[in-house]
Amino acid sequence: MMKYYNARVRGVTFKPDDFVYRGNDASHAVAGGKLGPKWEGPYEVTEALGNGA
Repeated sequence: MMKYYNARVRGVTFKPDDFVYRGNDASHAVAGGKLGPKWEGPYEVTEALGNGA
């Protein structure tokens, strides 16, 4: 199973001026419950630090 996953996983790289969404797993529970938004954004990337940061 791990071999199947590793063969298909893609690396994600961010560059400055890209737009990204942020998952708000902790904050959506208060406003809206299960039906609240799961994502926030879009946010603009200003600096890419590496390692998915």
